[in-house]
Amino acid sequence: MTEQQNGNAFSDPQLPTAVVQTRSRFSLVWLIPLVAAVIGAWIAYKTLSEQGPRITITFKTAEGLEAGKTKINYKNVEIGHVEDIDLSEDLSHVVVTARLVRYAEKFLTENTRFWVVRARVAAGQVSGLGTLLGGAYIGMDVALEGKRTYGFTGLEVPPKIIRHDPGRLLTLRADKLGSLQINSPVYFRDIQVGEVVGYVLDDSSQSVDIQVFIRAPHHQRVHVNTHFWNASGLDISLGANGLEVDTKSVVSLMLGGVAFGNPINTDLGPLADADTVFKLYPNRKRAFERPVARKRQWLLHFTNSVRGLSVGAPVEFRGIEIGEVIDIKLQINLDEVSLHIPVLIEIESDRLEPLADMTHVEGQQTDEEPRRTFWDQLVAKGLRAQLKTGSLLTGALFVDLDFYPNKPSQRIIWTGDYPELPTIPTTLEEFRNVLVNTLQKLEQLPLEQISLNLQQSLTALSQAAVQLEQLIGQLNTNVAPALSTTLAQAHKALKNAERTFGTMEKTLEMAEKTFSPNSPLQQEARVLLKELGAAARSIRVLADYLERHPEALIQGKRGGRR
Repeated sequence: MTEQQNGNAFSDPQLPTAVVQTRSRFSLVWLIPLVAAVIGAWIAYKTLSEQGPRITITFKTAEGLEAGKTKINYKNVEIGHVEDIDLSEDLSHVVVTARLVRYAEKFLTENTRFWVVRARVAAGQVSGLGTLLGGAYIGMDVALEGKRTYGFTGLEVPPKIIRHDPGRLLTLRADKLGSLQINSPVYFRDIQVGEVVGYVLDDSSQSVDIQVFIRAPHHQRVHVNTHFWNASGLDISLGANGLEVDTKSVVSLMLGGVAFGNPINTDLGPLADADTVFKLYPNRKRAFERPVARKRQWLLHFTNSVRGLSVGAPVEFRGIEIGEVIDIKLQINLDEVSLHIPVLIEIESDRLEPLADMTHVEGQQTDEEPRRTFWDQLVAKGLRAQLKTGSLLTGALFVDLDFYPNKPSQRIIWTGDYPELPTIPTTLEEFRNVLVNTLQKLEQLPLEQISLNLQQSLTALSQAAVQLEQLIGQLNTNVAPALSTTLAQAHKALKNAERTFGTMEKTLEMAEKTFSPNSPLQQEARVLLKELGAAARSIRVLADYLERHPEALIQGKRGGRR
């Protein structure tokens, strides 16, 4: 029915024809989300294009770090921030996710280092005090060399040297570390010019490699022949000038220290580079000792005690140290029931042997025969080794080489592993031997007979003393009064003679004024004076004789009367 009606309607010529208009499907309303989408896409593209790389850094702990707050600084310039902090799967460390600025991507090489900067108080150094107010941050040391990477292992301790810092990193090799540690100062002429930044055992574990950093411009003072020595603690020496104590500073006394210097009158060579390895001497004296090109080992045998002698004790030749003791052993001969103590010493031969006429063979080392001849001549002239006391306080001994021409003749024993030098006992041992020999001789003397004779002699001497005392008593009783009277008269006569001589001298003076020199009176006066002088001498002789022999007044003069 519906189709029929529609057909009638179209066939009806009276109805108007409908005009159908097609509407446009695009609306201005759609422009708003479209523009928003384009702007969002552009913002997203710009954000992504300007966003820097994302990296991960592992630390043992996240102390002082906060996601969204902790910054990453390079030379105090912010170049990133921490986005997230998570624990690792094995819970052994933390993983810090950080975002850097776009231009920092070229810094992300395998040699770049990260560490947490926080307040630290270490030996001799306080750092990171600024983080007490601003909070901790992650420091960065950029290295442009190396492969590109986005995962890093952070340092637990901030590095002592940042790349591109002016200066030079050097390596010192020592037998032991001693009192040195990180931050120990390095001195040049008592001025701190660097510090110790690290130390490790070498591959053989026989020595310690110590890294020191010398700041610019002082690194230009280090040459290949520069000497380094340990300046830690106190350097005490007792010499002819008294007690000398040397220390660099209180810091080196507490933390240890290293000093270096250049030898005088020696070619310093070129400047040292980073690959140069220097020997670290134990003290300044050892550092500037004359280098010895060749050493020789000798064997010494002692039969008495060597208490006080130790390995490292010096070997001296007339006060000059030329070597040291390197080994001490003990040998017992059960067949002979004897004891020997072999001591091995090492002598710096170049200090003695250049005095001899040494010949050189082309393409070989120095000929050994002239050296043996030289040492044989020294021993033939009395060269001997002897133990002497180096310190009365400690009782330490040292080996002394000197000439003793009065000792019995001996020779060097060249057979064996080491040549053997002849030795002599110590001065104390020689004194003891002399004392023992003296006591042995005293034991052989007839002491009982000598004692009896001595007693008899003392008895006779006592009797003679009693008789002498009696004789003196008799003299005091009989001779003394007469002797006193005679002496008084003699003194009185002498005084009268002196007065007479005075009168005569005055008379002669008056005569000389009155008479001529050749007058008879003057000649007679001279004769008279001579006779008077002779008489005065006779009186003096008599007085002296009576003083010595007062008994002559009673017994008369011995030898007969005239």
